[in-house]
Amino acid sequence: MSSSPLVSINKAKDAIPGRYIVTFKDSVGHDVGVSSVTDRIDSQSNVTHKWDFINGLAGTFTDADLELLRSHPDVASIKEDGYVHTQVPASR
Repeated sequence: MSSSPLVSINKAKDAIPGRYIVTFKDSVGHDVGVSSVTDRIDSQSNVTHKWDFINGLAGTFTDADLELLRSHPDVASIKEDGYVHTQVPASR
């Protein structure tokens, strides 16, 4: 059985260390994807968000679990979680 290439980790501009957003392949159902990840991660990693509107999850992951996610057959993408800033126009 040949191994698939590792999923790249997309960088965030203002990343939160250790936090990532993981999406699953279109062919993988949300519940199946979440279970396939949560059943394999270390107790030091933690899934913090599971959404209905995104086929994925977010959490804090150890380096070892991040490597597991990168090689997981159900994972489509991994992105660093980050801060989002809004700019409010200055009053005149």
